Amino acid sequence: MRHSFGFAYSRAPVTRAERVATHRPRILARYDAKLQAFLDFVLAQYVSQGVGELDQEKLGSLLELKYHTVNDAAGQLGGTSAIRDAFVNFQQHLYAPEP
Repeated sequence: MRHSFGFAYSRAPVTRAERVATHRPRILARYDAKLQAFLDFVLAQYVSQGVGELDQEKLGSLLELKYHTVNDAAGQLGGTSAIRDAFVNFQQHLYAPEP
């Protein structure tokens, strides 16, 4: 007798671009326009550079790449706590089951 347990590996692999295309609208809807712009930038880096871009250790580098300094980013995006929360929390939605 065969059982279907619905394990993730029973599905075809999803490319990073497909994952972003599927989940981007739900991710961005949770944030204001400024954080949306930053998260859209992070998603583009994830698609082009890989999953390592989502590591918390990369957050400072990503902010500097887009805003030149972490202080400039914090000023534009509502502070470092708001940035870190958005960076960590959006990833749950990126890897959520398809809607």
